[in-house]
Amino acid sequence: MRVVIVADGDVDVATLCRAAAGSDERVHVLAADGGALKAEAAGLHVDLVLGDGDSLDREDERRLRAAGSDVRTVAPEKEMSDTELCLREALAMGATSIRIHGALGGPRPEHSLANVALLALPELAGLDVTIEHRAGTIRLCGAGTGPARIDLAGQPGDFLSLLPLAPGAQGITTHGLRYPLTEEDLAHGPSRGLSNEFLTRQASVTVRQGRLLVTQSRRAAGRT
Repeated sequence: MRVVIVADGDVDVATLCRAAAGSDERVHVLAADGGALKAEAAGLHVDLVLGDGDSLDREDERRLRAAGSDVRTVAPEKEMSDTELCLREALAMGATSIRIHGALGGPRPEHSLANVALLALPELAGLDVTIEHRAGTIRLCGAGTGPARIDLAGQPGDFLSLLPLAPGAQGITTHGLRYPLTEEDLAHGPSRGLSNEFLTRQASVTVRQGRLLVTQSRRAAGRT
């Protein structure tokens, strides 16, 4: 089952529309509170709106319900973010492919950091889960113990960064990148894995143990 989650950060409309199309399989759209307005602006029907309601007014909720959306409001005193609530709902629905939009940006950077950290939820292990943004994608490779591999498609010159979660990742090998790694370790903290580049349209990353945030950015987005 394919699920698209729309959070209330920065949303690229074209990227969101592509994620919700391109397959005969139905895509279920879940919105984290005010993310529903951004899904609406992209012309998507929202199946479920889930959150504490602080980014939607009563008229928004009325309009969404009239359009056939299931709007569920939870108490603001909760232990999970609205985006995490949507992720867990997607799991309960049996999702195997999840694309998260609007996870980054906005006035509070801690929300962006918390959304990226959600990729490390143990419940997501083995599923196809990606944070999508205007410049590219963020995903997790590895479950902490045992080997893992991820295959990537891009364009020559696109950036690929490997950022290990604590305490680090061991036995990393890459193919198709300008600066190859062969059974090397990356520590949590130093920026050594930042801004590698695609040499061809295909690349791969394997890790013997540990977890890597794999961030892919199109070259047109630039480098800092």
